[in-house]
Amino acid sequence: MAKGSQAKAEITKKILECFENSFTYDKEIRIPVMEDGSLVQIKCVLTCAKVNVENGGDSALPGSVPTSSSDIPELTEQEKKETADLLASLNL
Repeated sequence: MAKGSQAKAEITKKILECFENSFTYDKEIRIPVMEDGSLVQIKCVLTCAKVNVENGGDSALPGSVPTSSSDIPELTEQEKKETADLLASLNL
């Protein structure tokens, strides 16, 4: 069994439970969403990292830190709710 395959299966199941009409296609998770009156599909592909890193460790990389607060996109209330729901369903 490949490294992380059990964890990926559990996370895939949780994502599919969180988003109505989501489904798997090949090795992707597809999440259908209406945007500006058109149906779009958000693709998610889960891979297991070869090397674990510390949360926030990316800030040491050149160019990875926004230069000003205006570079950070604001989340909509719906995006905040969906993110909170996803984190709660993953017990994170």
